[in-house]
Amino acid sequence: MNLRDILNVLFKRRLVIGCFFLAAVIGGYAGLKLVSPTYESTARLLVRIGQEDIYMPVLASSQFRTPMMSVVREEQLHSESGILTSVDLAQKVVQELTPQALFPGIDVNHPWYTPKGWVQMAKSAYNGLENYFFPLSADRTVEGQAVTRFVKDLSAEAVKSSNIIEVTLRSKVPEAAANGVNALVKQYLGERVRIYQREQAGFFTDQLALLDSQLADTEKAVDRFRGDQQIVDVDKQRSQQMERLGDVRKQIDVLKVSVSQAERQNQVLRDQLTSVPATTQLSGAESANNFSISEMNKQLADLQRQEADIVQRFSVDDPRLRSVREEIGVVQRLLKEQEGQRYSSSQKGINPLYARLRDDLLKSDSQLAGLRQALDNWLALEREALDRLNVLNAQEAEYKRLVQQLDVLRDTRKLYLEKTEETRFLSAQAAAKIGNVSVVNWGAINNRPVSPKLWLVLLGVLVVGLFGGIGLAFVVEFLDDSLKSDADVMRYLKLPVIAKVPELAR
Repeated sequence: MNLRDILNVLFKRRLVIGCFFLAAVIGGYAGLKLVSPTYESTARLLVRIGQEDIYMPVLASSQFRTPMMSVVREEQLHSESGILTSVDLAQKVVQELTPQALFPGIDVNHPWYTPKGWVQMAKSAYNGLENYFFPLSADRTVEGQAVTRFVKDLSAEAVKSSNIIEVTLRSKVPEAAANGVNALVKQYLGERVRIYQREQAGFFTDQLALLDSQLADTEKAVDRFRGDQQIVDVDKQRSQQMERLGDVRKQIDVLKVSVSQAERQNQVLRDQLTSVPATTQLSGAESANNFSISEMNKQLADLQRQEADIVQRFSVDDPRLRSVREEIGVVQRLLKEQEGQRYSSSQKGINPLYARLRDDLLKSDSQLAGLRQALDNWLALEREALDRLNVLNAQEAEYKRLVQQLDVLRDTRKLYLEKTEETRFLSAQAAAKIGNVSVVNWGAINNRPVSPKLWLVLLGVLVVGLFGGIGLAFVVEFLDDSLKSDADVMRYLKLPVIAKVPELAR
């Protein structure tokens, strides 16, 4: 089909196109007359950062006690929008303005033969079915219907890239839309004070009384503990006890060294006493000079003990050890010469060297016993000092715990005093309805309807009437099977046209 055929169809079916276009115009006109226009009113709110967004730690022991603020603008605006569109707030507005003022005609029964009557009958039938199958599904009272319509027609949205919330209410009456949105904003300003009011003055008053009682009891406990334990300065007493413990341990170390030396000396004396005979020939026999030999053996024994003492206390490389060993060599050489000389003796008696070694051993045993007893006494003093130190540590821990508890109670009391004053200020602020939300503009009466839009209806009528008529013309043309021209005869019958009979007028 070429353009000529299309134009031919349009011209031939011009009556169909015109009738359809006229029907679309009439339908649009009837729709504009039957559908009630919808009006809207918009109020704007500015949301700032305020007292509700600042959190102060309640405990006095919280680190730094600095105010904390965690505000995300989108979340804050979304929260405020949620409060504005809540059902409870809508119910308060409906109770304040009444459903008839917000939605005129909501309780009017229209005649069954009118379009509104037909809509009412359809709604009644649906409600009857819903009540039969789901009896508790909805509120059928006028107030419930008004709340549902109010929430449906209400919108609260944040303006992009700003802190402004636009609250819009749609209604069939301009005055009802303006009154409804303004009443909603007033209810919202009062409701958000209740929502964000976190502290109560009575709570802090009771807490202050409880803190005063605890503070008095703790102060008495600290004074009683200090008096019972006779504590003036715990740190000073502990330092003195530590110094005493250090002195005791130093003396214990000295005594341990002395006991070790005495035991070594005692062992040397026992070895020497074992090697020396208890008696000796005094007369009637030829012998050496026993007195000189005894004295030299005694001197040799003293030098050997001194040598052993130096080796034990110091080292084998000590320079004093050399001189001692030289003296030992000299004494041994003289002792050998004396033993080579012989003297006549005819008497026997106690060996003087043995007697001297025995006396030295007795003296060494007595000295060792005294050192061990002294060591035991000092060890007992060490245990006593440790016990006293542990007692002081326990007393210090308990004392510090009481003092810390006292400091915390004092800081908490100071904080609660500040909170009490802050609560008083917030209560006065709440009574004055001062917050971080300000009304930029209240909802005004707008007599220009937002729906239906006239230009959109006109455009729809033109588009539907024109293109619908053209489409209907092609449909009629497609369904028409009569032959109208020579081309139709040749196209459908495949026969040439020999002659044509003109239409005769009657």
